[in-house]
Amino acid sequence: MRKKCYIYTRVSTAAQTEGYSLEAQTERLRKYAEYKEMEVVREYCDAGRSGMSIKGRPAFMEMMDDISCEKDEISCVLVFKLSRFGRNAADILKSVQLLMDFDVDLVCVEDAIDSSTQGGRLTLAILSAVAEMEHENITVQFMAARMQKLMSGGWSGGGVPYGYVSVNKELVVVTEAADLVRLIYQKYLEPDMKLNTVVGWLNENGYKRVVKGEDKVITSDFVSSVLGNPVYYGMIVYNRRTNSEEIKRNPKETISVRGKHEAIIPEDIWMQVQEKRKMLRKQNRKVDDPGRISLLSGLVKCPECGTGMVMKKSKRKNSNHGGYYKIVYSYGCRNTRKSAGRVCNCRRTYNQDKLDRAVMEIVGKVTETREFRQAVMNTVGDRSSLDACEADLKRTRKELHSQEHLKYKLGTELDNLDVLAEDYDDEYEAVQSKIDEVYDRIEVLEERIRKLKKRMEALKKGVRSSDNIQKILDNFDLLFERMNCEERRELCRQFIERIDVFQEEREDGRILKRIVFRFPVYYEDEGKRAENDEPDEVVTFEVDCTEHRVTASEAKATYAEIRAYVKEKYGMNVSSLYIAQVKRKYGLDVGKAYNKPAKNKNHVPVCPVEKEVVILDALKHFRMLDEDVEYRKESAV
Repeated sequence: MRKKCYIYTRVSTAAQTEGYSLEAQTERLRKYAEYKEMEVVREYCDAGRSGMSIKGRPAFMEMMDDISCEKDEISCVLVFKLSRFGRNAADILKSVQLLMDFDVDLVCVEDAIDSSTQGGRLTLAILSAVAEMEHENITVQFMAARMQKLMSGGWSGGGVPYGYVSVNKELVVVTEAADLVRLIYQKYLEPDMKLNTVVGWLNENGYKRVVKGEDKVITSDFVSSVLGNPVYYGMIVYNRRTNSEEIKRNPKETISVRGKHEAIIPEDIWMQVQEKRKMLRKQNRKVDDPGRISLLSGLVKCPECGTGMVMKKSKRKNSNHGGYYKIVYSYGCRNTRKSAGRVCNCRRTYNQDKLDRAVMEIVGKVTETREFRQAVMNTVGDRSSLDACEADLKRTRKELHSQEHLKYKLGTELDNLDVLAEDYDDEYEAVQSKIDEVYDRIEVLEERIRKLKKRMEALKKGVRSSDNIQKILDNFDLLFERMNCEERRELCRQFIERIDVFQEEREDGRILKRIVFRFPVYYEDEGKRAENDEPDEVVTFEVDCTEHRVTASEAKATYAEIRAYVKEKYGMNVSSLYIAQVKRKYGLDVGKAYNKPAKNKNHVPVCPVEKEVVILDALKHFRMLDEDVEYRKESAV
């Protein structure tokens, strides 16, 4: 059975004098097809068209559509030279890849390139490298254009500061919003006014910030961002906020220029505010536990409003012996504070030690859960999923071609609009909006293709990215022990997305509702990755904590609750000293003794056996100890 093929010819005006006329190309390709015993099903011709982009070649687009629709079930496409197929390496590569997805080969007769042969594939690999270089050059040019815009004092893009709108890529003052900005600066410079007092005053007096047409309460984060943004006194600063370690080490990388926009705040007012902020920061340094960091702050979500909970502490004076009782740290909703506008009514707080231990217990066992295994299989897979991955890549490339073709059609529609029509502006905006959406989809698809390729390469090599996750979690306790507070906090943020809690403690003592995990997956070896590289995949799943057994780490009764239980069940009175002795004996943390008398006593009472037994029962009742723990004869001291 003879193979079917298409013939594609293209010529620009300049090429007519180079011996590449349409007639010469067509004759040469027909003879080649006859020699190879191929059946020419269709011929496509773009006369007088540039090869720099596929956008301006309607016959080429028609041919690619026919291939993607499998209209004639062809085996190859014949072209005279590769330059006739296109001069843009990125476009050539995309088009050839589409042909390969439909099992169609590209044959360049004059260049002796055949994509079905090893030599032909090598040529395409070189093209791929050239396309990558073109992409990098475009990125460099884009950044250079943005930098040029910045150095001239123009707005280089990004989030528009409150008080301004972007009009034709220039900042324009919004009068009412600018008045609020000026008021914030004015109130902050008043005596005895601090950031939170300014926030409280604004909310008490009914001020709101307008965001996308909606009135929002004034928050401390908002006021802080207004007071710290130099754009308000007429400056444009590039790299002011960045996660780049290089910028942090070398602040000279930030660029400040006088902007073209209208300033809202005079420069002297800005300087006074920065001096006051600097002074107040020195005063607000931590006095209690300066090295302490709340491990899960922001990850634990308020059960009522869903906002990340923050650290709250309870510090009470000991009126009997002087000094202070032990500071109790907890998590509470930030939106209940006056400085946040009191937009949440959840007054419940969660003991940090108790909640941290409960979360760490789930983390230590997460690799044993079915949720983890299923999520890893769905996201990362194994060698058996290689075929499915290849099929997904093929589907994604087809979808990408479809979007590329839609982009071409919309571009043609935009070019054909009647500029003299009354509704030209509306129609132009409507079509341009569709084009923007297509570009967004193309970007997503191209990123998807990049990740699929890396994933397939890893699967072919037998790389199991989940092994690294398992290794970290299996050695979690050891890693955690060697880390300081900041490192522990950062580690948790690497793989925990959110923690949900019950509004009230349940009858079984549970407070954890669910934990949503997100583990980054990299397919390249650690030595080949840059420090700030985005992960290739993210394994996301949630663990229902109500389905997992809760042990002593989450259960924790107060001394008063233990005494009440013993009194009700056994009719005995037990002291806090006896309870502490029993807890210490059976390995429970009792913390530091903050209520020690000033003078040491020679005699310390020892918990009697009969009271130790009932206290032990109480600890089991509150699940602070497992049921199989038995009484031990050694002293409780």
